Amino acid sequence: MRRSAAKRVEVLAAAGEVVAARGADGTRFTDVTAATGVGVSTLQYYFGTREDMLIAVFRHAAQQEFDAVTARLARVTGPWERLLTVAEHLTGAVGDEASWRLWVESWRWALRDPGVRADVLGDYRRWHELLAAEIAAGGFGAGAAPIDTARQVLALIDGLALPVVLGDPAFSRAAARDLLSDGLARLVRTS
Repeated sequence: MRRSAAKRVEVLAAAGEVVAARGADGTRFTDVTAATGVGVSTLQYYFGTREDMLIAVFRHAAQQEFDAVTARLARVTGPWERLLTVAEHLTGAVGDEASWRLWVESWRWALRDPGVRADVLGDYRRWHELLAAEIAAGGFGAGAAPIDTARQVLALIDGLALPVVLGDPAFSRAAARDLLSDGLARLVRTS
């Protein structure tokens, strides 16, 4: 059973790459089979339907991102550096764009599917709470409620990440990183 669970996680990661490349609507079991070597019947056993597989991919990707930033935070001690670590991770300013493509695909599904909507809103809640905790711990925000500042920070992150993910030729990853640092400092009043 443990081997099967490990294989399922491996398949989810590979399926996430397929979804990031092809989009959720363009991803079929056969695409994931081609990427993983796992048969369609095994995918059906793991997930049931194609839609259930896509939802599992979204959930897996969201959890992986949260786990990755948590692991990065374990190595950072300064309050500003910790806040910047979360923000840079979320913008994709460090890392790849596949996770953002999955995030955008999950937003699209959330518009039509109440279960996915609840999951996406739950993810936003976790990120807001993490940012608010870092803002409060660092004494940032100059009297504003940390959760309100966290919402503004996440809006800044979303706004800066999307042009990078879309490949805007006039907006580089470096420009996003610089604007993120500046905007974050203004929001939490560190400069």
